[in-house]
Amino acid sequence: MLRAEHITKQYSLPDSGHTVFDAVSDVSLELKDGCVSSLVGESGSGKSTLARVLSYIEMPDIGKVFLGDLEVTSCKRKEIRSVRGKVQLVMQNALGSLDPHQSVAAILEEPLQLLFHMKAQDRRCRCLELMDMVRLERSTLSHRPNELSGGQQKRLCIARALATRPQYIIFDESFNGLDVTLKKEILGFLKELHKELQIGFLIITHDLDTAMYMEGAIHVMRRGKIIETVEQPHHFSDFQEPYSQMLVKAVRSKRLALQ
Repeated sequence: MLRAEHITKQYSLPDSGHTVFDAVSDVSLELKDGCVSSLVGESGSGKSTLARVLSYIEMPDIGKVFLGDLEVTSCKRKEIRSVRGKVQLVMQNALGSLDPHQSVAAILEEPLQLLFHMKAQDRRCRCLELMDMVRLERSTLSHRPNELSGGQQKRLCIARALATRPQYIIFDESFNGLDVTLKKEILGFLKELHKELQIGFLIITHDLDTAMYMEGAIHVMRRGKIIETVEQPHHFSDFQEPYSQMLVKAVRSKRLALQ
């Protein structure tokens, strides 16, 4: 289980001296092994900050993060390196998160070499396995990221996240900017991948519709706090908080506009 207990993360306001604000305020969250959960809220609600804390990219100012029985927030830097591959973060901008000078093969092999010190032949075998897993053509191994389509770039980011055999993958607004057809294709692929691998997924999105499609528990976040959690919602009426109902109205308006 990946667990956050009473997490607070503060930042200084730009050009304001020592004024600080809570990007995340006293948040507790449990992600069960092999399950899908979603974190929903508008931009600026603290979702991405919480994602960085859960994936050990940043440490909280207050609170603890546990991976199983290990309290990651009390680990030294060397110890954190040993578990870093267990929680992977897939960011919003696929192309921006990929080294434009590396080939697809080099991008996939890098974490295998850094974390596992795999020999070249073993890295190559794992690369081919990952390419097949995310349905990327093996012929693209020599390509650079900008030579791939948007959908291929997303799949490459997912393959890189899978390279370390993680327990959890956090998708931080990873589906923004995709057209409706491509988004549906990628989300459908993720559901199939989850069913096959049984990895814990945390889907971070501003779109309640996306969270409902991915199923699983939905946590609604506003102004740095989780204000509502609904386990396995089946209908929009399962959400009770006024802010959650605002998100429901946004989904309904979007659906009407597409009709």
